[in-house]
Amino acid sequence: SVTPSLPLEFILLGFSDTPKLHWFLFGIFLFIYIIILLGNGIIILITRVEPTLQTPMYFFISNFSFVEICYVSVTLPRMLMDLFTLKGTISFFACATQLCIFLIVGAAECFLLAVMAYDRYVAICHPLHYSVVMSHKVCTQLVVGCWVIGMPIQVGQTYQILSLPFCETNRINHFFCDILPLLKLACGNIFVNEIVVFLFTVLIVTVPFLLILASYVRIISTIFKLPSNTGRSKAFSTCSSHLIVVILFYGSGCITYLKPKSNKYEEADKLFSLFYTILTPVFNPLIYSLRNKDVTGALKKLFTRSLLRGFMRFMSDKMIEFILLGFSDIPSLQWMLFIMFLFMYLTILMCNSIIILLAKSDPTLQTPMYFFLSNFSFLEICYVTATIPRMLMDLYTLKGNISVLACATQMYFVLMLGGTECLLLAAMAYDRYVAICKPLQYALLMNDKVCLHLVAASWISGIPVEIGQTYQIFSLDFCASNRIDHFFCDIPPLLKLACGDTFVNTVAVYVVAVLFVMVPFLLIIVSYVKIICNIMKLSSAKGRAKAFSTCSSHLIVVVLFYGTASITYLQPKQNQSEGMGKLLSLFYTILIPALNPIIYTLRNKDIMMSLSKLKNKLSPWQFVQLN
Repeated sequence: SVTPSLPLEFILLGFSDTPKLHWFLFGIFLFIYIIILLGNGIIILITRVEPTLQTPMYFFISNFSFVEICYVSVTLPRMLMDLFTLKGTISFFACATQLCIFLIVGAAECFLLAVMAYDRYVAICHPLHYSVVMSHKVCTQLVVGCWVIGMPIQVGQTYQILSLPFCETNRINHFFCDILPLLKLACGNIFVNEIVVFLFTVLIVTVPFLLILASYVRIISTIFKLPSNTGRSKAFSTCSSHLIVVILFYGSGCITYLKPKSNKYEEADKLFSLFYTILTPVFNPLIYSLRNKDVTGALKKLFTRSLLRGFMRFMSDKMIEFILLGFSDIPSLQWMLFIMFLFMYLTILMCNSIIILLAKSDPTLQTPMYFFLSNFSFLEICYVTATIPRMLMDLYTLKGNISVLACATQMYFVLMLGGTECLLLAAMAYDRYVAICKPLQYALLMNDKVCLHLVAASWISGIPVEIGQTYQIFSLDFCASNRIDHFFCDIPPLLKLACGDTFVNTVAVYVVAVLFVMVPFLLIIVSYVKIICNIMKLSSAKGRAKAFSTCSSHLIVVVLFYGTASITYLQPKQNQSEGMGKLLSLFYTILIPALNPIIYTLRNKDIMMSLSKLKNKLSPWQFVQLN
């Protein structure tokens, strides 16, 4: 007999039955996710900025759009990751978390749709009392109630589902953790659990639906009592969008959760889930915008007022481009600098590419340490490419003109890649800590999935922060000059051109610098304190030397990069001289990336051996080619 137990992880089968369509599905769902975020984000924005939309109806619509964003973000990112990695493994805890949040947000959507129906009922059936009944306080309480009321119920629902024994398999035939596919994996008598699921479904889905039905019965009866056709069509137009959304969401939701459980309809279950979890949130912004004159009017106003006025103001300021002064103060050395930086750029590209090639081709380097090192080398290539090609062009043409858009783009990539480098260096320090302090658990703690997640997090974490950082810098007024005394667009020289009070911007720069420079640096210090303590406990001098040799290269790079970056971004603005700022920037943007491959190869026996192997493989081939 099979002993029931809690699995360590589940496997989401998703769309594994159609492997040829994985990339196609990834593209479609990524596009849909972006559309949902943009569509619902625009609705939230216009209801906040447009005075004519400051009404209870649009307050609920903006909250509904926020719920939709949360709703799809529970399932779609996970599904996209599974399609991208071609793996569907999900830990027991992650599955429980996804199920719980999905149920809570789904319940909030059901109750919010009922509240929106009540709002329409009061507006049409009791128009004279509308402002009193639907006051701002009442609206806020209703929205909070929609979120809060389902939380304890759905936490209990999640607990009772995942406390079941799973002894058949751990393979969930679905694209996310949902109640019905999990119940199919449970063994033993689950009749009580099914009854509880039905009761909760009736409470969360059917009761709000009956309230909506009762509201619309009264609304329709009131509309038909209106004397004019114009009045009836106008009253009904305020409800039609909500009514369509209710039918789409409740229809597919009720069919999914209230129909009898059967293994025959697993693919149909997936289809219905796909409809109410992904397709309905796509339609909602279209339904609420295309069928609503107030929203379409507000959209037109937003684009004409914000974009056109901003553009006209921008043009009137005549700040259509900046001038990067670079090394214009030493014109006689321009060509020498061009050749020197070109040589350094080619060296960086070649050396880091060789490290990537070695890490991918040599089986002995297929370890987490070299996986991080190859990603670090790729990052270095991206990092120098954000600045050196532009600098080479300026030295070659003897011009430094750069458009505002190009300047903003360059600064964003420099900041984003710099933040990624800081976080990746912290991840590499953690890898060394696990390898030296917990060698027996290294393979488990630093498996492929964990390494991939750490690298992905290093790249993604800084993106929204640096977009905001770039936006707040370029939203300043530049009235002093358009001449940037630097060789690329960076924060300190741009802040010097801004007029007015830049205190808030300076504080924001410090906060982001502390977040992406000092916090990872402190994590690295903690890791190395533990590493050094552990190394000192080793009995043999040879063991200590070997352990320290795996960290020394990384430690040198950390000191070089963090030292210069910290001085550049964390020193007070008034203490920064242009010459010193350029020198420090030149050091951490160009010289350190050039030194990194040398540090990692000359101080690393594994890479040196792999490099000699590669040379031996290529030498006979070159000899044959010459003959």
